[in-house]
Amino acid sequence: MDSASAPRAERHATSATERQFWFAERIAPGSPAWRVLSTVRIDGVPDRPALAAAAARVVARHPALRSVFAPVAGELWRTTVPPVAPPLLELPPGTGFDAAARQLARTELLDPATGRHVVLALAEDRGGAPGATLYVLTHHLVYDGLSHEVFTADLALAHARVVAGEGEAAPLTRPAPRPPDAARRAELASYWRTALDGMPDLPGDGDGPTQRQLACAELRCRAVPFPDGAGATAREAARRSACPPFAVLLTAYAQALYDLCGAEDFCVGVPVSTRTPDLADAIGCLLTTLPVRIQRPAGPRAHERGWQTLAGGLLHMDLPQDDLIRAVRTRPGRRMPLYQALFAYESWQRPVHDAGPVRMRSEPVVPLGAQAEVLFQLNELPGHRLAGMLQAPAGGFWAGRLAKLAEAVQHRLALLSGEEGRPAAPESSGLFQPVPTTSTEENAR
Repeated sequence: MDSASAPRAERHATSATERQFWFAERIAPGSPAWRVLSTVRIDGVPDRPALAAAAARVVARHPALRSVFAPVAGELWRTTVPPVAPPLLELPPGTGFDAAARQLARTELLDPATGRHVVLALAEDRGGAPGATLYVLTHHLVYDGLSHEVFTADLALAHARVVAGEGEAAPLTRPAPRPPDAARRAELASYWRTALDGMPDLPGDGDGPTQRQLACAELRCRAVPFPDGAGATAREAARRSACPPFAVLLTAYAQALYDLCGAEDFCVGVPVSTRTPDLADAIGCLLTTLPVRIQRPAGPRAHERGWQTLAGGLLHMDLPQDDLIRAVRTRPGRRMPLYQALFAYESWQRPVHDAGPVRMRSEPVVPLGAQAEVLFQLNELPGHRLAGMLQAPAGGFWAGRLAKLAEAVQHRLALLSGEEGRPAAPESSGLFQPVPTTSTEENAR
């Protein structure tokens, strides 16, 4: 890299989400919950030196991947440093995700304190087939799900340029976050206090786990398959109700939680991108988690009410989450504040990228550790296919209920996607027992 294109050292204030993951690392150092293991599928014979050089160019291009986070005078700052070329490890041919996660999740090669944010590991296909899987280990402090698509696209472009002997792209700059002024902050805090007033926690075992206990717990997972076309029928149901498919899918999850625990009033945390147009091609943890209050989940037109609630939250999402928690949480407790369940939905396109002699494409990111007491991740794949995954910490309230929760999600989505676009009275399948509602709206039907 020549001096003209070398990235400059800069110091910026951190976002609320960056502060959240920095403090989380202090609470449970090295926890898989704060690590992100993503995959890039490579079609063709990988060239290791070219791949390593391309990855170094991607790290140099993105400020988040060459930053050190440290407190100064009581505030957390992000300072860019000279880029560190990521190591490229070699895994046995055919190494799958679980095996790669066991080998990489706690590696000391990843060290956000010194600006080492990326570790790569390559596993070629078995039998000498012309293909490989590249595992990309990062820290959630600097990487979210959409960042992986950006990383893959930039890696492919950089790989093509390395192979062709061309120079590297200019480094990006990343604007500092602009917090709301005092008047807007007061307006936002008032909105959230009203929206979440009197909201109870999701039912669980006793006092529930602390955030540190969640981060250190072993993870239990359950796949949630859906029939072909489930995404298309959910979209059609959403169209009939003039709301996005996300509202139908979130409601199916909320109703499934209700079916198993009987909660009529609770919050589901929903990760939402904070990317502005000037950050569309940036890597970083550019998201916030909105608390979406779910009330009367089994009542009619629940998905439309859920969408209205989420839309209100989106209009008031600029309150930093640490300020939101301080404004709303009025009672002490061990459990995660505001929400104990998460719903993560990935629906963006994952095109095949030309990387010179090979092709690359990103694959959906699967969490390595417990992010909440129960999490439902849903990916929309090409052809509007849906693939879901439920996760809960071992020993927790939901760990032994994941199979029934999976079937409840499938059942509720099928009902919501029916001709009326609203839940019907579910028939007992013997696999889960819906709890009867006593809400005023339901009794008035």
